[in-house]
Amino acid sequence: MMTIAFGENSVKVDFHLTRGISGGILRVVNKMVNNIRQELTPRQKDILEAIEAFILEHGYGPTIRWIGDRFRIPSPSAAFKHVASLERKGYLRRERGELRLAGLPSAVETRVRVPLAGLVPAGTPHEAFEMSGEAMDIPDWMIGRRRGNVFCIRVQGKSMIDAFIDDGDHVLLERTNTVASGEMIVGRLEDGTVTLKRIRRENGRTILVPENPAYRPFEVDNLMVIGRVIGVLRKY
Repeated sequence: MMTIAFGENSVKVDFHLTRGISGGILRVVNKMVNNIRQELTPRQKDILEAIEAFILEHGYGPTIRWIGDRFRIPSPSAAFKHVASLERKGYLRRERGELRLAGLPSAVETRVRVPLAGLVPAGTPHEAFEMSGEAMDIPDWMIGRRRGNVFCIRVQGKSMIDAFIDDGDHVLLERTNTVASGEMIVGRLEDGTVTLKRIRRENGRTILVPENPAYRPFEVDNLMVIGRVIGVLRKY
């Protein structure tokens, strides 16, 4: 079982990692997913794929009118029935009236291989990591248009525990050297060590802030941002 967390929200989903899941468990998971896939008609699969693509591109769900126009469905009520079926089968949900992707793997899910780097401390800064040569298979909907620009690290330490990032978690990062104040980042310090913290900028100062009262914020000079946090994977 994996928990996928975005910010303060998390959902439990079943999907396979390149390592660490036994063949027996993997067969059970595949059987469960295949059973779900059999419940969708070809028409429903097409509609689900279009909704997923829309949400990944725009960040919010399409309207019933858009779905009707896209698939030439003659009436809004007929389009709504397709959406309601996808909701009943666990692929979609509504949040404040908007369509959202449910946490379960979708029938049209593809996977992206993301390179796995070494340990990154969420505690005291440590020596820089290197790519391990291994990779993880991540659902495409977690990556979106960032494909080819995402890597994964394993966290060591508990300084970010209040942000739901614990020791041993895998964190997805988007490669970038430009981030906004308040984002969680992995950065390289002036002495070459790396750390995972929340960045705060105020009055020309750059401060790295832990999410654990047992650790103190500290000011840094010449910080090089390696990437911003975009998701958290946790294995139980």
